Amino acid sequence: MSSPLPKLLVLGAAAFIYVTAETLPVGLLPEISGDLGVSESAVGLLLTFYAYGVAAMTMPLIRVVREWPRRRVVVITVAALALSQLMSAVSVGYPMLVISRMLCAATHGIFWAVVAPVAASLALPGKQGKAIATVYAGTSLALVAGNPLTAAMGQWFGWRTAATILGVVATAIAVALYFVLPALPVARASSEQKKTPRVLDGTLAILCGVTFLAVLGHFVAYTYFSLIVDRAIGSAGTTLTLMLMLYGLFGVVGIWVIGRSYDRWPRHSTIAALGAVAAAVAILWCTLTGAPGGLAVFAIGAIALWGLAFTTIPVCIQSAVVRAASADADKASAIYVVAFQLAIATGALVGGVFVDISGIVTVTAAATILVVAALLVVVLARNTFPRTVSPETVTVAAR
Repeated sequence: MSSPLPKLLVLGAAAFIYVTAETLPVGLLPEISGDLGVSESAVGLLLTFYAYGVAAMTMPLIRVVREWPRRRVVVITVAALALSQLMSAVSVGYPMLVISRMLCAATHGIFWAVVAPVAASLALPGKQGKAIATVYAGTSLALVAGNPLTAAMGQWFGWRTAATILGVVATAIAVALYFVLPALPVARASSEQKKTPRVLDGTLAILCGVTFLAVLGHFVAYTYFSLIVDRAIGSAGTTLTLMLMLYGLFGVVGIWVIGRSYDRWPRHSTIAALGAVAAAVAILWCTLTGAPGGLAVFAIGAIALWGLAFTTIPVCIQSAVVRAASADADKASAIYVVAFQLAIATGALVGGVFVDISGIVTVTAAATILVVAALLVVVLARNTFPRTVSPETVTVAAR
């Protein structure tokens, strides 16, 4: 069997461009706002619309593509991302920009639903977790390089130029995926295979519950990362950029570590990741209760630990979903994606309510409680993270 690494790297590039495009408005709020003549808060809502759009459209659309060859699904979703970015670049008003983002949102959930099963199907035996981690490295690199680069390009040459470049790069990646990936056909499942055993239904529910709690807790705080940095370290501006880079760099380290540990210790790796995130936001909570900048060293360490740990959580839970899924791993992954996106959108809204009512300290307290709750669920659900693929699972590779 030839090495799957080139195929996984191209999938990782697709993950990189998806995350970079999804978060493009974050670094270019003033530029988009000024160009389209809308408020910055309206531009910020593009992320909320996007997340809820993904949650609403993923399940209906995954049924449409469930019998398509997986190469076709991946190529079409990345091509749709490219078209979305090019449409954004020529938007003549805010409504057209929202529509172009919704095109990307429609395919976002499908891409993330199939990319982990595809990566697992390409992996060498016993290396599914490492394969998924290789693909998810693209998401961490998007935080380190993709977002800062698009922000810089948007500020120097205009946000439309940044969107155009993303569209061109996404087109190139779609072409590369077509030539690098095998067809990956999907055989029709029998009526017996389509029946999901109750134990797997329960496992999926637990995994989605853990996902929702952990991601909700993370985004309650991460959405207001700039406020946390300003209060804990005593400065924003360049300091904020450095802290975002620190978070992303340690995220890359986290992906490297989880790629080497998860296949051997899936449950313990997940417990360690959630425990580290809980510790990080708890430390930030404590530093925020003191004088601004008084415990800056602890805050910087907590941000590094936060980036190191949280970037591994999608790998841990998505891998568990693929391993524990029944005959339709793609559908199970789609449900996981919906839970993830709902948590992102809800986290931003809940965090905003806490900021308005009682300030950033309460935000970190709430984040700590939510992540600890997710950790407790994993500790109690001892059979949720198997080391090997369930016998009932029919993966893309086996079809």
